[in-house]
Amino acid sequence: MFSDKVIIITGSTQGIGLKTAELLVRMGARLVINSRSPQKVEATLCYLKEITPHAIGIAGDVSNYEFCLELRKFAIGSFGRIDILINNAGVASSGLMKDIVPNAFEKVLNINLLGSIYPTMACINEIRQQKGSILFIASVAGIVGLPNYSAYAATKRAIVSLAESLRSELTDDGVFVGVNYPGFTENEDQKTIINAKGEEVLLQKRRGVKALSRERTAEKIIEQLQKRKFRMYSSFSAKAIQLMYRIFPQLTLNILRHYRMKISSMQ
Repeated sequence: MFSDKVIIITGSTQGIGLKTAELLVRMGARLVINSRSPQKVEATLCYLKEITPHAIGIAGDVSNYEFCLELRKFAIGSFGRIDILINNAGVASSGLMKDIVPNAFEKVLNINLLGSIYPTMACINEIRQQKGSILFIASVAGIVGLPNYSAYAATKRAIVSLAESLRSELTDDGVFVGVNYPGFTENEDQKTIINAKGEEVLLQKRRGVKALSRERTAEKIIEQLQKRKFRMYSSFSAKAIQLMYRIFPQLTLNILRHYRMKISSMQ
């Protein structure tokens, strides 16, 4: 299914994005990777070139619309079209609302929300021409807001609504739009998070939670593209939370309130 398909994955030099890129190029995709760091793009391309000659990369900030136009031009200039866009770029954040500085909230908003909106705006017409796919990476925090993660949860919930709107808009164009809900997934040692002061700091190893492998999460993303299924979850717990919140919203919120201290400690 992915042989010779031109796929852009934003935020694809580490974590879920990198593992998804690796699996897709092994399936014959022509891949465009992206990161804000030129060094990370170069290192990732060196790694992917050992698997395929059909991988290119460009460094830039996808929360900047002008760069997203460059990204589109780069992909089309190299491969002639765009078939699939995976909006994976994002940043984790934590902090109680009473402690968060405005700049911190703004950073998370720009990266997580505008970083999904602007690539979609830039590439949507090319994807419509190919009757291709647009996939948004949300989070369990996009199902129900979690204590200590207000900025992160707000942006991920917004991404879900964005995907729902876009799905309706593109129904007659034959474009698949989906939203993926990864659960807690293992991180590299260099993974960063934005704290309440707006500082990028190293993400500590999560305590009290069993993390999914990056490969498992990436496989679910690929399965979703294959099945063209609007919602997909990496773990049973994420699916259970979605079901419970839909059927018993008040009970779900009460449970979250009861376990707020434990949830807040899961960095």
